[in-house]
Amino acid sequence: MTNLEALAQTLPSDAVLDALKMILLGAPLNEVLTTITRLIEAHSTGMLCSIFLPEEDGLHLRYGVAASLPEAYRGATDGIYIGPNVGSCGTAAYLCQAVFVSDIASDPRWVKFRDSALQSGLRAAWSTPILSHDRKVLGTFGMYYREVRHPCPGEIQLIDYAGRIAGIAIERDRSQTPLARAFEKIEKSEGQLRQIVDAIPPVIVVLNPDGAPVYANKPVLDYTGLTIEEVIAPDFRVRTFHPEDPLHPQQTELLPRIPGARLEVVRESGHLSPIDQPGQLADAIRLFLRH
Repeated sequence: MTNLEALAQTLPSDAVLDALKMILLGAPLNEVLTTITRLIEAHSTGMLCSIFLPEEDGLHLRYGVAASLPEAYRGATDGIYIGPNVGSCGTAAYLCQAVFVSDIASDPRWVKFRDSALQSGLRAAWSTPILSHDRKVLGTFGMYYREVRHPCPGEIQLIDYAGRIAGIAIERDRSQTPLARAFEKIEKSEGQLRQIVDAIPPVIVVLNPDGAPVYANKPVLDYTGLTIEEVIAPDFRVRTFHPEDPLHPQQTELLPRIPGARLEVVRESGHLSPIDQPGQLADAIRLFLRH
């Protein structure tokens, strides 16, 4: 039996599947983690859950989700140091193993935060590290109670399962983040390139490998009176060029045989290279006629 199958038997299967669907569909990490904490809290009356995530320095923990914890306590513990005797979560992250504190008032690991916890009505705090597949700390899953409480075997298993499913969500989010950042850079670069291209007087039309327009600079729009949506429409060249014009679809295949006419492609270096056959259209293409 897998861990997820066991979790599905411990908790309502529909709720577990909903959380997994959110992960697979790429829902925001905060939403997924909130769903997981609500799922676990619903399983035990009086339980308050939180999830810590490590800061980029790898030395401190910040709350990813802690909606159920008192605000004053959150403020006092957000950004705690990872180390021994730093409450339940800081210690769990440091030791890479679960820490169960049944009575915060008497446990030496809570000396630094005992007053804040007791003033907020918290008495028991259990925590398990959220580990990646290669045993790196992704965060901690914490469970709190307002009374002194020792975990039973089922609750120990529950917090372990909660940490595992949270780990799946965090690892997936981390794997997607670099890709998202790369796309953001591409979009930013593309936007800057378009600003430059729009400022260039010659008309420029960018075609895909099949020869269909995907972009046109401002001089093209000004000259034709078309919108960008009309330019990228399938019938752009039919509407724009005269049937006898070399750029009309009926004449495109004849371009290589027209004296003085040629197609050129803009390479990544910025240099223009001739295209001997229209079927070679690829990358970003600058299409113009020279006589």
